[in-house]
Amino acid sequence: MTNLLQSRLFQRFWDVAGSVSIRVKVLGIVLGVIVMLGLFVTLQMRYVLMETLTQELLEQGDALNHQFIEEIERLLRTGNIQSLEFYLLDRHIHYSSEGHNTLVEYIQVEDGTGAVIATSRSLTGADVEANADILQLVMPSHNLGFVLKLGLAKTNIYKTVSEVTLQLLAITLIMVAVGFGAAFFLTWILTRPIYNLVEATQAVTEGDFNRRVPRWANDEIGELASAFNTMTASLAQAERERAERERLRAEYVSNVIVAQEEERKRIARELHDSTSQLLTSLLVGLKNLKESRDPDETSRRIDALREVVGHTLDEVRTLAWQLRPSALDDLGLLSALRHYIDDYQQRYTIQVDFASNGIDERLPPEIETSIYRIVQEALTNVARHSQASAASVIIDYRRNAIRIIVEDNGIGFALEDTRGRKSLGLQGIRERAALFNGRLTVESQPGHGTSLFIEIPVTEEAQVENNGHG
Repeated sequence: MTNLLQSRLFQRFWDVAGSVSIRVKVLGIVLGVIVMLGLFVTLQMRYVLMETLTQELLEQGDALNHQFIEEIERLLRTGNIQSLEFYLLDRHIHYSSEGHNTLVEYIQVEDGTGAVIATSRSLTGADVEANADILQLVMPSHNLGFVLKLGLAKTNIYKTVSEVTLQLLAITLIMVAVGFGAAFFLTWILTRPIYNLVEATQAVTEGDFNRRVPRWANDEIGELASAFNTMTASLAQAERERAERERLRAEYVSNVIVAQEEERKRIARELHDSTSQLLTSLLVGLKNLKESRDPDETSRRIDALREVVGHTLDEVRTLAWQLRPSALDDLGLLSALRHYIDDYQQRYTIQVDFASNGIDERLPPEIETSIYRIVQEALTNVARHSQASAASVIIDYRRNAIRIIVEDNGIGFALEDTRGRKSLGLQGIRERAALFNGRLTVESQPGHGTSLFIEIPVTEEAQVENNGHG
């Protein structure tokens, strides 16, 4: 029942709000926000100011108590109560003048039982406790055992808070007036072209397809008018573009799956050709070690097994690095490639020159990963097939495109020999580039080395998105 009532109330509110014009809605929202913010700031300032001034009054009263208590102790030691009364009255009058921010209402000295020894003003305890406009501070004397009570008036606090409140309310009223004028002008600018668009829509509904909406200004409303005038042709174009995007998406997904499968095949080959053989050697060595009885022979075999384990560990680390180098995520593309090339030169004794141009900021993560894999695959092909002694890697970024050049001085090959059959390395590079509408060009001749040219376009949207997340 309660939910049904709430639903009806909400629907009723929505019906009323929906029937109001945009101009009234904008005016109401602007004025409501200004009034609420003004009231909130006013109340918050009142609270903060009251707390601040009260704290300052407490600090001032505490300082006065320390000042009074020394003189009161001196007078009590002499036993001259009358002089004490005169002293309290003098301090009361002095700190009650208009020249002081701290207004003293009373100064009273009581003994340990609560009996009044001397006071600057006759007050009952009930009056003091019930008066919220008086701030009472109590300080005991540790030397003579009396209690000093100081009453401070909050008159100046209330006066200051009231003045600030009136100023804030006046500012709020001024902002309401300014906001009303600005909102009225804004709604007039916004609603006039909308009314023109409504009239044109009604005319098109009645069959007048020659009706056009005048472009009011070069803003969003003007863009809306232009979009309305070209709506029919745009719908057909949008449908064609949607179908093309779907086709490209399906093609990209297929290429990604193929690339993943090729990567799995490569990893499987690495495990079978290298790591698996090392582990087999380790098993055979352990079996021979078990049968050995000669201590010297046992020691030699242990050293050999340790070397096998070391090679196995190096292979596993290398494979892990090839799967996903941490430097690519932590330091970026260039640092990851330098690290990979340094490791590559140690493993294959092939001198590799690396140069980059134009990459001053991080690229989108998916592009960085693809470039890294392309260079990795290209250098792996150099080590496996080219018999080269030197290679070079150049990455150039300009005119919204990244160009990657990988060259070697190896034995090369005839391009026609690769036609009709798939080279897994080159195919992987070509598919990775195709994921970003890139292309691969291969130049090679027997005895003259090989050059790979890869170009990957980088859209402005991808650059803006990556800079926003960076």
